Amino acid sequence: MKAFLNEEKFNAIFNQFDTDGSGTISRENIITAMNKMGQDITQEELDEIMRVHDIQKNNVITKDEFKAVFLGTDDL
Repeated sequence: MKAFLNEEKFNAIFNQFDTDGSGTISRENIITAMNKMGQDITQEELDEIMRVHDIQKNNVITKDEFKAVFLGTDDL
């Protein structure tokens, strides 16, 4: 993981989006997290997030997928 972001900080960021504690990030989780941050999200933006981050195309973003895109790695 990049030097400025340790595992604990990465997990904290992931958990902000995993609003139901399921271990994955769903579309609903993204909407909830963005709303908590005071941000509205359009359907187009949500679709783009899932297109980029849901590498396995199973309608959720796993921690490994989030890490791969967030940190620019291909650790999947």
